[in-house]
This record gives sequence, C-alpha cells and structure tokens, in this order.
Amino acid sequence: MAQDNSKNAVSDTQEAAENMTQHAGDAARRVGRAAKSAGQEVGSVARDEFAKLRADLDDLISRIPNLSDVDLEEAKEKLMAKIADTRAAAHDLAEDAQEQFDYALESSKECIREHPLQSVGYAAGIGLIIGLLLARR
Repeated sequence: MAQDNSKNAVSDTQEAAENMTQHAGDAARRVGRAAKSAGQEVGSVARDEFAKLRADLDDLISRIPNLSDVDLEEAKEKLMAKIADTRAAAHDLAEDAQEQFDYALESSKECIREHPLQSVGYAAGIGLIIGLLLARR
C-alpha cells in the first residue's frame, strides 16, 4: 500500500513537472515571438523610411543644377524636415520595440514567480546541458 502511494506521488510529481514545463515553454515561445515580431517590424519600417528618404535625396540631387538659390534653400528645408520625420519615426519604433520587449520580459518574470520550482529545474537542466556540451570540446 505504501508503495502504491509513493508511485502515485511520483506520478503526480512528474505530471506537475510536465505541466510546469509546458507552461514555461509556452511563456518562452511567447517571449521569443514578441521579440522577433518587434525586431521585424522595426527593421521593415526603418527600411521603408530610409528608402523614401534616399529616393527624395536622389531626386533632389538630380534637380540641383536646375534650381535657383531660393528653390535650393526650399529643397534643403524639405529634406531636413524629412530627415527629422524619419528620425522621429525610428525613435517611435524603437520605443514600441522596447515596450514589447519589456512586456515579454515581464510575462517571463510572472511565469517564473508562478512556477519557481519549474524555473529552477529549467535553469538546472539548461546548465547541465550547456556543461555537457562544453565538456565535450
């Protein structure tokens, strides 16, 4: 009878560990997806903005010989405004990416607070795997 109880306890413990493992894995995947998504969005918008800026600059350079001093000064002001807009857009994207990263980090911390033993188990397991891999070299 005592052996059945210990088997049930071991089985319950293993099931709980598997559930915690699943939750931690899901949290890690969410964090990874959020970080990847933020990075891709920032990169895409930055590329678009810089492509537009480059096109405007190329257009301006091609028209410089035909511009008067007044037109040249006006073109310079427009270009500086576009550069400022591009800088502001890049800054906003960086802030959005930081917010997404912070949210993902906070979600990870919350998962660790909810499942501290599972987190320690993961850390120990990962440390063991890394140690074994490094020992092979």
